Amino acid sequence: MKLKFLCSTHHAHLSQDPSRALIFWQSGFDTAQIFFDEGSWSEALAHIGCAFETAEIILMSDVVDSQNSIELMTSSAVMLAFTLLKLNRVDDARDVYWSSIWRLERELAHGNVEYAELQKYLGFLYSCVENLNARFLFTDNTPMEATVQIGSSIH
Repeated sequence: MKLKFLCSTHHAHLSQDPSRALIFWQSGFDTAQIFFDEGSWSEALAHIGCAFETAEIILMSDVVDSQNSIELMTSSAVMLAFTLLKLNRVDDARDVYWSSIWRLERELAHGNVEYAELQKYLGFLYSCVENLNARFLFTDNTPMEATVQIGSSIH
C-alpha cells in the first residue's frame, strides 16, 4: 500500500512499546470518529490512517489476544477506506481493503491465528471489496459511479 501516515520514528517507537501502541490506536481511532461524524474527512483521514498503521503493529505484538488485534485491524481498515471514499479516493480505499486482507491472510499462513478466528473478518473485508467494485464501474481505468435505473421492467 502506498499510503503512509506514521513517520519512521513514531513507527519504531510504537513497535518497541506495544502497550503504548494500543493507547495510541485508541486515541487515533476515537479522534478520527469525532472528525468523521462532523464530516471533516481530511482531519479524520490523518487520525484513522495512524490508527490503521498502529493496528498492524498491535497485530504483530502480543499486547492483546489475536481476536482483538484482528478486530482492531479490521475496524481501522473499514473506517480508513470509508474516509478515503468520502474524499473520492476510490483506488486508495480499494488498496486499504486488499492490504488488510493480505495482511490478515499472512497471519493465517504463518500460523499465528486459526481460520475460525479470521473467517468473519476476512469475509466482511471481501464483501467490502465486492460492494466497492459493484458501486464503481471502470472504463478505460477511470472509475465511474454506477447508476441503476429504477422502475424498469422486462416484458
